[in-house]
Amino acid sequence: MKLTHIAITNWRNFAHIEFDLSSRLFVVGPNSSGKTNLLGALRFLGDIGRRGLVAASEDLGGPDRYFRSGADSAAFVATFNDTQNSTEFALFLRLMSAGPKSTKRGSDADQTFAFPMTDPLTGEPNDRYLDVHQTITAGGKKPADEGESFPVEDEEAQRTRVRQTLAGIRYIHPNPKKMLERSDRYDPDHGTGFFQHVGRFSDQQLDAVVDRIRPIMASVVPEIPNLSYQRMGLGTEVVFYSDTPVRGASGVYSHEQFSEGTLRLLGMLFDLATLPRDTSVVLIEEPETFLQASVVRSLPSLLAEVAMNRDVQMVISTHSPELIDSELVLPSQVLMLRSENGETTGELLSESNDPRIKAVVSAGLPKSQGIDAVNGRTIPLGTW
Repeated sequence: MKLTHIAITNWRNFAHIEFDLSSRLFVVGPNSSGKTNLLGALRFLGDIGRRGLVAASEDLGGPDRYFRSGADSAAFVATFNDTQNSTEFALFLRLMSAGPKSTKRGSDADQTFAFPMTDPLTGEPNDRYLDVHQTITAGGKKPADEGESFPVEDEEAQRTRVRQTLAGIRYIHPNPKKMLERSDRYDPDHGTGFFQHVGRFSDQQLDAVVDRIRPIMASVVPEIPNLSYQRMGLGTEVVFYSDTPVRGASGVYSHEQFSEGTLRLLGMLFDLATLPRDTSVVLIEEPETFLQASVVRSLPSLLAEVAMNRDVQMVISTHSPELIDSELVLPSQVLMLRSENGETTGELLSESNDPRIKAVVSAGLPKSQGIDAVNGRTIPLGTW
């Protein structure tokens, strides 16, 4: 089951945004346009699939923190396709006052729930509650909103498939400084406890992963011509190093000496190589960070290979023209965000009516030229 379309209403700085999703989607836009917020909406849906709405909502600080400013409701509509049919899952949230003091559930038919809200400081229930309504409908080979829709025959089984697909959303954004911090509990979002996490893999698993990563690291990082690893202490922590030393008489070049770009690349490659089998969508935030342009230009082919071999979809935020100008990235795979008056909208380059975008796309020019023409920003001279 693949996620093929998503519509989001009243999420943070988005009044409404919707877009199609194929194997990969690159999200571009100026600073503070909401690229991270858009990935955050998909992470929120993933958390709902894994741990439920209450836990996902509380982790974000409650609806006041993720509803669009001034809004008392939000909605998420996701369309999934398999080989024969499409399924539409809709989730509607509304913040109400003077509600029930305990959780209640409506009929199985309408799947309506009410969750009491708690005070963020005391953790005690207050006089508000979150009214939740969710539906699931099925259509033919087209998305449900394009043709006839009807109730799902085996709704519970289909609801389980939707939940499993949402639960398979993974976020990759390793932070080099966090990766070096020791922790017995791995933080997959930012990489804290990364080398202790690596130590939990068996030697057989690690050998396979390092064999896959080694040629990539060797081609982009001259200081690491032959990546290897060694277990430390009781074997619960791993040190990565180059077993063909190139620095200093000591002959030691471990990950503690790696640059931030090298560490982040190592973390990103390791996470991609060890994706759980139930992964459905991979969210990657600005993979070009700390990397030189020549390395960034090779990322589209790597990401396309991972998406195909692991049968996953990818949503990637980026500022990098080297990424989106690749011939492997189609205009239908680039979502351009535009921010005006505190609100952000988005459109695929292939569907844009802006003459500047249409001219670039029709002429086959670098996609970044059209994006810069629409969203380009410069630092004004003479102000310092």
